[in-house]
Amino acid sequence: MRTEFFKSRIFFYIFLAIVSLDFVNGLLLVSKPTEIAGILVLKWLKLLISFSTFLMFFLKTNYNHQIFKIFIYFVGILMPLYILLYHIKELVFYGIHPISAEKLIENGFNLFFAIILLIFYNKYKIENNVQPNP
Repeated sequence: MRTEFFKSRIFFYIFLAIVSLDFVNGLLLVSKPTEIAGILVLKWLKLLISFSTFLMFFLKTNYNHQIFKIFIYFVGILMPLYILLYHIKELVFYGIHPISAEKLIENGFNLFFAIILLIFYNKYKIENNVQPNP
């Protein structure tokens, strides 16, 4: 395991636990049948991003932090934000509730949690910037 990606080992293990739980959740979501092809593509994309992020914890490449950022921005921020805005649009324009209020609260919490994760990620990340010798 490569704990040298972050200044804090505690944050490393918390982030690893979040990514691994999301990877397992992605495996479970893909196994559920769906009728809409777009949802299926999003499920597979989320699974692919979660798997590559999980893999980057054990490998040291030049792309580790980029993959971590893609995970946080796409899986953590963009997907819950899209779901929230879509269902708020349905509620405002058409007056229908496509999902329950609990799901809206859950996606709002996911968005809030991802923003907190992004703040801590930016605080604890260690990037190896190679500086030329004078």
